[in-house]
Amino acid sequence: MRSCDLDVQMPGTMTEILIYRPLQESEVFTMEYKKIIGVLGGMGPAATVDLLDKIVKAATVSRDQDHPRIIVDNNPKIPDRTPAILENGPSPLPMLVQSAKLLEMARVDFIIIPCVTVHYFYAKLQEQISTPILHIVRETMKYLLLRYPDVRKVGLIATTGTVRSGLFDEACIAANLELIKPTPEVQSAKVMKAIYSIKDRGPSDVSRTLAREAAETLIGSGVQAVIAGCTEIPLVLADGDVSVPVIDPLTVLAERALEEAR
Repeated sequence: MRSCDLDVQMPGTMTEILIYRPLQESEVFTMEYKKIIGVLGGMGPAATVDLLDKIVKAATVSRDQDHPRIIVDNNPKIPDRTPAILENGPSPLPMLVQSAKLLEMARVDFIIIPCVTVHYFYAKLQEQISTPILHIVRETMKYLLLRYPDVRKVGLIATTGTVRSGLFDEACIAANLELIKPTPEVQSAKVMKAIYSIKDRGPSDVSRTLAREAAETLIGSGVQAVIAGCTEIPLVLADGDVSVPVIDPLTVLAERALEEAR
């Protein structure tokens, strides 16, 4: 990494606070990304592309060669996670392991998965590979607590599989936060309809309206922030669209992956 006249020595981890003088306009500050990022994607493909786009845009670089190396297995053939959790449908785990081992063979240093629901299978997947996997729910909650320390009541817009799996319930209990989820009617008629509409046809005015209406019902329940807990939802519901902050786990994961890659 080229010197930028740091007043203190670069620390060992990016969680430490750096103190350095402001850069002049003529100067370029480029991070050195040393680790190879592995993306276990395809769940769905649009969310995988969105994650890659966010990594590229968040990287601090001055040329193509400065971007981190990313190896992607975009595998949309992995069975649907929600039926697997709720209806004894085909398990995605065997294909998840297969994809993860392909990434290991490519010598990635760590793996990220742009799907929240699949983290229901996180522990079993991590047991079968040696490469570490960043956990999207844990990273999202760390970000929420750091960025919005006064928030005590959060809403969740996610697949029914994620909602019923308790992934965010456990995290919110640990963080002493109250988690509010949509009613079964809103979950079925708005949230899941929006998610599968995005998977089938891409973002649309219909899916945007459905996602926003679901968020408004949560805001009506007094939530101070909304977690877009399905990685398709940020494609139609962004921070600024409603009156409370919208937390995008893919943005969090992209930024965290860049930190890890350093």
